[in-house]
Amino acid sequence: MLQKSDLLELGLTNNEAEVYLILLGLKESKAYDIAKQTAISRSHVYDSLNILLAKGLVNYITKNKKRFYRITDPENLISILKEKEERLVKKEEELRGKLHELKEKEKMTPSKVEIYEGVEGIKYVLNDIIKDGTEKKYKEILVMNSFAKEEFIKQVPEYVWERFWNLRKKYRILSRQLFAEGKEITKHQYIKVKILPKSYFNDKVVHSIYGNKMIYFIFSLKPLVIKIESEEISNLYKNQFEILWRTAK
Repeated sequence: MLQKSDLLELGLTNNEAEVYLILLGLKESKAYDIAKQTAISRSHVYDSLNILLAKGLVNYITKNKKRFYRITDPENLISILKEKEERLVKKEEELRGKLHELKEKEKMTPSKVEIYEGVEGIKYVLNDIIKDGTEKKYKEILVMNSFAKEEFIKQVPEYVWERFWNLRKKYRILSRQLFAEGKEITKHQYIKVKILPKSYFNDKVVHSIYGNKMIYFIFSLKPLVIKIESEEISNLYKNQFEILWRTAK
C-alpha cells in the first residue's frame, strides 16, 4: 500500500502527500470535502491541490460549476521519480565538473599553507611525516634547531613523542638534524647530528623539511604549527640546510 513516506521521498510536502492519499481513497472529491478529512486548513488544501495539478498528479472535472478533483494515472509517480533521478545525475555531473576544476586549480597553486594549533596540530603533522615516509615521498627528514625528547615533552605529551619515534624506527625513516650548541642531543642509528652555535636559531622554533613540505614548529604558550607545501620553498630551505650542514661541527 502506498504510504505517505513514499510520497515524501518523491519530493512532495507533508500537506501534498496527505491530500493525495485522501483523494486516492475518495476517488473523486471537492476541496471542501478533502479539508473535512484533515487538519490542514482549506486554503492550504487548495494550495496543495494546485501544486499537485501542476505536477500532473491530480486533475479535475467541473459539475454544476464546481470542481471535483481526482488523481491521475498513478504511473505519473514513477515519472516524478525518474525526473528526480535525472536531476540527481545531472547534479552529480555538475558537481564532478566543479571538483575537477578545484583539483586543477590546486595543481596550479604554487604553495599551500596550513596552520594548526595545540597538541592535535603537532600530532597531525607528525603523522603526515610518517605517512609520506612510508610512501617513499622523501629520502630523509632535515631538521634545524632540533629538540631532544626531554625538551619536546615539556610542550607535548610523552606518548606523542614515543609513537612518532617508534614509527620512525619501524619504517627506518632517516634524518639529519642540526642542534643548537648546549642542547641535549637525540642519538639514534637513523639520525645524523651536527652542532651549530645558538645564535643560528630561534630557541622556540624548529624547522623540518620533508619532500616538498616545510614545517615550522613554534613552541610558545600554545604550540603552533605552520605547514607550507611548495616545491620551490622546500628546495630553498634544503639548500639553506646543506649550507649550514657543511658549516656545522
